[in-house]
Amino acid sequence: MEKPALQTAAAPPHLIAPIKRRYSITTMLTLTSLLVLLLLISMVAMMQSRLLHFQQDISDIATNAIPSVVHSSKVYSKINQLLYLSEAMGKAPSQAVRHNLYLDIQQNLQGLEQLTEDRQSVLYQEAQLVALTEELASLNELTSERLDLQQLVQARLVQVYQLYDQLQLTAKNEAAAKGSQTTGLLDVAEVVAQSGKAITINHLLMLRQLQQQVSAQLQHVALGTTPGAPGKTNQLLQQLKQLLLADDGVFPLRIKQLVVTGRANGRSNFVRSLVLDYARLAENRSYEVSGHVLADAELSNQQTRQYSQQILLVSALAILFLAAGIYLVHLRVVRRLEQLNTNVLKQMQGKLAAHQIYGNDEIAAIARSFQFFAATVKQQQKDLELLSYTDSLTGLANRRALELRLHEQLSQAQRQQWPLSLLMIDVDCFKAFNDHYGHQAGDETLQHIARLLEKGFNRAADVVARYGGEEFVVILPNTDKAGALILARQLQELVVQAKIAHEHNLAAPYVTVSIGVAALERAGSTDFDLILRQADNALYMAKDAGRNTVI
Repeated sequence: MEKPALQTAAAPPHLIAPIKRRYSITTMLTLTSLLVLLLLISMVAMMQSRLLHFQQDISDIATNAIPSVVHSSKVYSKINQLLYLSEAMGKAPSQAVRHNLYLDIQQNLQGLEQLTEDRQSVLYQEAQLVALTEELASLNELTSERLDLQQLVQARLVQVYQLYDQLQLTAKNEAAAKGSQTTGLLDVAEVVAQSGKAITINHLLMLRQLQQQVSAQLQHVALGTTPGAPGKTNQLLQQLKQLLLADDGVFPLRIKQLVVTGRANGRSNFVRSLVLDYARLAENRSYEVSGHVLADAELSNQQTRQYSQQILLVSALAILFLAAGIYLVHLRVVRRLEQLNTNVLKQMQGKLAAHQIYGNDEIAAIARSFQFFAATVKQQQKDLELLSYTDSLTGLANRRALELRLHEQLSQAQRQQWPLSLLMIDVDCFKAFNDHYGHQAGDETLQHIARLLEKGFNRAADVVARYGGEEFVVILPNTDKAGALILARQLQELVVQAKIAHEHNLAAPYVTVSIGVAALERAGSTDFDLILRQADNALYMAKDAGRNTVI
């Protein structure tokens, strides 16, 4: 029995040669993808351009508008502090407060100067800042002069009060020494009281009127002495007049203080105007920068609307092409692939294809290729089924095929009412052969014996099979026991004549076989185990009888 080989059918020429396609799916999908891709690239390019403009606008806002607003905010803060400090310095109650406020003003001016340098302001702003610095220095000097005059006025008043006390005491002593009454003390007291009002009067005209009134009163004051008469009292009156009316007296100093105060107030108002003017100039520059940025932003907004409309149009076209591409893919690809899948499932179930797929594209080629390969697989399945009943080493029927054929022959023997014989053959001392000569030599010996079996049993109905290992089985239909014994001895002689060396064989120095023969005169389909068991028992008896024996 020859060993069957898997046969693969040659592919038809139309499956091997390139297919001339009028409607290539690859071309269709490529063109659709390219169109959609070009539209998407256009959208991305437009969006990128818009983003660059937007980035430039944001950059302008970040580098110009926002710093300008922050600069204006800082300038406003400095200006508010400067206004407060200048007004507070103009009204400072003491030199210490005035000094501390002026230090704060100088620090504030340094901050404004730094802001001016950071923003690279125009020359006019720098000139304003210089003028403002000079005016604040003048205001500081006037305030200092006012405080000095105020201190002198208060010191003169203290001297006036002390002199009045001394004058009272002296006048009383002189009157007591003369035994007369003191006169004119009330007029002196009224003069001193009027002098005390000078520090509360803030109007220059009223202060001058009060000075004239005090001067007139001092001319008529008489404390019991005649004018020009010697005495301590007159000396004290003269000192009082000097303290009140001399160039460094209370009233001239107070008048000078009011003049300085007025100048200081005017200078303070002028400083306030300079500060506000500086603030307006800084604000105008900020508005100018912000205006440019806002104009650019408005232009960018208009361009954004235009780009949005263009992107919307391109998006609509992209969606339209994509929808058309999806429809074509569904029509030419998805639907036909579903039909192809249905055909595959039908053929897997052993049924005919449900759809006929036409065309000259890739899917049609795949469908035709599948049909070809499905036919090839069927043929290979048949070949594999044949191989599943064949022993791979010897090419004889294997045990599975033996059992199947034995059942068939028993049933046929029962129908035909003829005898059935079975030979069970075993190579003597085969384990020792393998141990001595190796498994390769053992396989070659089994193949040799298989060829001898095929030679000895050449009827078409005879079944020669490898039962397992070194055992073989021959089914002899329509053969009685006598005929089976003749065939068994002929096979035994063929093996002996082969002279295959076997030094460890107990029966002979070459390979021999032991054969058990079982025969059924009237075989039936239920005699499967019986005939195998009888042949096996006969084989064991042959081995016990010394091997190289037929029983």
